[in-house]
Order: sequence, then structure tokens, then C-alpha cells
Amino acid sequence: MMDVLPYLEKLLTEDLISLLELEFVRFLKQIEPDVKQEVLLAAAACIFAQQKGHVCLDFEDWKDEYLFEDVKSEIKLTDSLKKDWNKALKESSLVSSGNELQPLVLEGSRLYLHRYWKYEEELCAWLKQKAAPRLELKEKHKKAIQSVLPPANDLFEVNWQHVAVQLSFLKDLLVISGGPGTGKTFTVLNIIAAQAQAHAQQDFRIALAAPTGKAARRLSESIESGKKNLNPEVLSGIEIPESALTVHKLLGSDFRGSTFKFNEENHLPYDLVVVDEASMLDINMWVRLIRAIGPNTKLIVLGDKDQLASVEAGSILGDICGGENTFSEGVASSLRELQGIDIPVGDSTLPINDCILFLTKSYRFGENSGIQKFAEAVNASDADKAIDILKDHKLEGLSWVEPDSKAIEAVFKTYVQDHYKDYSQLPEEQRLVASHKKKILCALRRGPFGVEYMNERAERRIRRNESRIDNREWYDGRIVMATRNDSLLKVRNGEIGIYQKKGEVIEFEGDRPVRVSAARLKDYEPAFALTIHKSQGSEFDEVAIILPNQVNTVLSKEILYTAVTRARLSTLIIVKEEILRRIIERTVSRKSGVKQKLWE
Repeated sequence: MMDVLPYLEKLLTEDLISLLELEFVRFLKQIEPDVKQEVLLAAAACIFAQQKGHVCLDFEDWKDEYLFEDVKSEIKLTDSLKKDWNKALKESSLVSSGNELQPLVLEGSRLYLHRYWKYEEELCAWLKQKAAPRLELKEKHKKAIQSVLPPANDLFEVNWQHVAVQLSFLKDLLVISGGPGTGKTFTVLNIIAAQAQAHAQQDFRIALAAPTGKAARRLSESIESGKKNLNPEVLSGIEIPESALTVHKLLGSDFRGSTFKFNEENHLPYDLVVVDEASMLDINMWVRLIRAIGPNTKLIVLGDKDQLASVEAGSILGDICGGENTFSEGVASSLRELQGIDIPVGDSTLPINDCILFLTKSYRFGENSGIQKFAEAVNASDADKAIDILKDHKLEGLSWVEPDSKAIEAVFKTYVQDHYKDYSQLPEEQRLVASHKKKILCALRRGPFGVEYMNERAERRIRRNESRIDNREWYDGRIVMATRNDSLLKVRNGEIGIYQKKGEVIEFEGDRPVRVSAARLKDYEPAFALTIHKSQGSEFDEVAIILPNQVNTVLSKEILYTAVTRARLSTLIIVKEEILRRIIERTVSRKSGVKQKLWE
């Protein structure tokens, strides 16, 4: 076996790995100088996997042809190699089964950093414990449910939104997954109203949260706009939170997110906690959240399990959302009593199955919606069907062109030039919201189809068409995005702002808009185009999706599905057909043991 340290140093110079892999291997060598080279190489691969968003390295399901996902690594991932690594890891004192504090944990075919194994164990144990009890449905609960829910339109079809409200009384944990327009926020508003009414004689405290500021604002806006659909008599007698917090702020984190006020020793002072856009939560934040949830606090989690996973390790929402809309006989019986309709009973006897609900009916898109049909085909990895949908001009809100200079020019005219002219003529207080109506989304940061190039072209176009020939960087109506947290300015990474010539300030989005002097903002970039990752938690009226001419590891059905579902009204997709096919047929699977530990 080769000497691993010089090998990793060579890969570092070729940008195939990061410094983290190398330093971790050096750390292991310091602890145990005689450690086998197989252990060191497996440890480096484990770090690499974690950097790519996996909770662990799974030998059994490791399909990459070459180590570190590159032929330049010169090491093929044969079964023989994996067998040698597995044997060496089992014999190494640096590796434990989790019971002892060692840097690495080997559990079956999965290799973890000890910290991530501990996170996974803690999360799964908590979810099982929280899911186990079935609560008594009291008469006051039934009255509260009936006062909030309108009569079902179809007496022969299960209304899953209504079922979710009832489940919130039967369970202290409820995970609701649904695509765009399936009514997740409307459902949770009814849950909040029913719970508040049932506990009207108590000091029933409710908190709303989401992973990012943008997602939290969207949740607040949706809750506020949804109130008009509630029974006025019910609404007058309850208190519904007016604003949502970021999960970090809910947990009382410092600005760097390294320490949290609320934890396992100091639980959150709420009776009901609602977290939206949960697909964006990595395993670290899931654990931080559950530690702060007290034994008598209900946790309701909303999200779309098919969206892009979190930037950091894990696709936890997707791992949790196993099963289907079936329930145990006991829960189904309680639901049946209120619904007056048959509720499917499943084979699973696992309590977690009673806590998962899927919303499947879209209320945003009509039967003729191209966006809805295309998103479903992408989600099913059905490239033929997806392309047939794109070619069907009878469908609404969806169009497709192959990339050429004419197509790109049309995008800049519609999504930059005309859009800028529309929102920049509005009163200053209306501009920021109006600037979100149209957005260009890119899969990549760099290259001719990347965000950096698109934003550079967009700004050149605006300067030219608005006759801005001076060399001043800032111009009225310029859209920018903060790229780093700034505790002094109270601006967070990913927040979008608009420059106002009057006062020479940038107004950033938020419940309480932050106005920052342009001279003080250091870390930012133009935001006429966003990466698809950065667009999560946002919605726009019209979206233009520009995809590259070559497939790489970033592109997958998940990233395309996420991009398409950012649009409320229309989506334009710019990509070659052969690239589109390969993207739809490629799925990204994050490795962890969560699904196995919860569902098997």
C-alpha cells in the first residue's frame, strides 16, 4: 500500500481534495503513528464524503468509479479495495462502534466521523421517542377542529390538509411534506388556529421559524395573508404569531451560530413550534433544534422532501419522510371518526409512520399547468415525459429554448432590461418587493452559464441602456446580495437589498428592513441572477433557468426540480435537450443511516 500522506499532498496541489482531508490524516498519524495506510485513505475518503454533503461514507452503496470522484486520483474503487479498507478499519484502535470515543465510527458498511455518528444516533432516538405516544382526542379538541375546518368538498376523497390538523392533536411530532402549491402553509395555519382555540383558556405559546431570513419572511407573509380565509369568529378569539424567526434566532444563537441559548438544558418556552422549509436544515441544525424542544412541546415540520438537500451534511427531511399516507389502526380509527371517510391503514407498525403526512394535491396550478406537470416528470426521473411536456405548447406557464445568442439576449431584455425599468420607476418603498418578480436562476457560479457572468452582463446592459457612462459602482435600483454575515451591519449571508440613490443606502429585505450605507458594505455581489441553491426559500412570479452545456456533479433532477418550483406563474428553461435528459435521469443521494434507523 502506498504512503498516503505524500499521495494526499499531491492531490491537494491538483485541487482534487481540500486541506481538511490532509490535516485529518495528519491528526490520525499523530495519535497512532503505526496506523495502517488503508485506514488513513478511508478516513480521507470519509472527510471528502462529508464535505460533499454525506453524513457518512457507505461502502455498500459507494458507486463512484474513482476515489475522490476523479480519474486523476488513479485509484479505482474495486470491491477488493473496499474489502481491504473494511478489514483494516475493524482492526484499528482509531475506529470504534460508537461506544468508545474514537475519531471514526464503523457501523455496518458505514464509516462516520464520530461527531456525525453521534448526531445521527441522537436525532433518530429523539424522533422515535417523540413519535411514540398517541394522545387522547378530547371533546374540546374535536370542537376546535370542527370550528376551523370547512366542510370537505369531496365526501369520497380524503382531504389530507384536514387530516394534518387532526394529527396535530394525536401526535406531538408531525412532519408534512408537499410540493409547491399543495397548501403546506394553509394547513399549518389551520393547525395553529385549531390548537390556539383548543387551548384558549391557557397561555398557549406558538413560535414560527424557517432556516433562512427569506424563508422566514415568506412564512410570515403566507400566514398573514391566509388569516383572511379563517372563520372571523375563530380568529377574533385567538392569537396567531405575526412573524417568523430564523431557526438560529429561535434557538438564541450568537451571530456566528456557534453557541445557542436554548438547548437540552434550557428548552424553548413554547407549546408549539413550527419549522418551514425543513429540507434546508442539515443534521447539525436538526440536532440543535430537537435538543431545544421540551417534552411537552409539539414540533411541526414543513417542507418538500424532493427539493435540494441542505448545503451542509445530510438530506434529513428526505430520510425522515418514508412511508406513504397510511396509518396504524388506532390513529386511522380516530381520524375516521372525525373525517367520516375511510382512512388507509398501512402495514407499518412503526410510530414514526403515524407522524408523516404527504400533501399531494396542488391548489396553485391548474390542470393545464406546464410547471406542475414538468416538475412531476422531473421528480419521477422520466426524461421522455418531461421533454414531451416541454414541447406541448398547449400547456401554460412553461417554455423551453436551446441555448444560443438569440435566446440569451431575449432573457436579458425581459429579465434584466425591461424588469429593471419596471421596478426602478416605482416609489422607493415598493422597489425591493417588485424586484423579486423576475429572476434568472443558474446551476453554477462560474463559467459562461454561471451566476457571476450573468450578473456581469446584466449590469453592463443596465448601465448601457440607462446611459450610465460614469465610473460609479452604485446606481439607483441596483440589486445586490450579501455574501457573508456581518454582525455590525446586522446583515446575513443570502439577504437581498436594493440601492437607493437618495441617501446612498442599501435597503435589505426583512421584517424590519435594514438600511446600510453602500460605503460600509464589503461582502456582496449583484443579484439579478442567483444560484439555484441561493434561491431556496424564495418564490418569484417568473423564472428563467439557464443550465450549462456540460453535465457535472452539481446537476441533478433535484436541482432542476427546485429551480422550476421557484416560479409562481411562468418558467423558461434554457438548455440543450441531451443535457436536459441527463440531468433528469441523474439523482443525488446523500448517504446516512437515518432512514435505516427510523424505518427498518
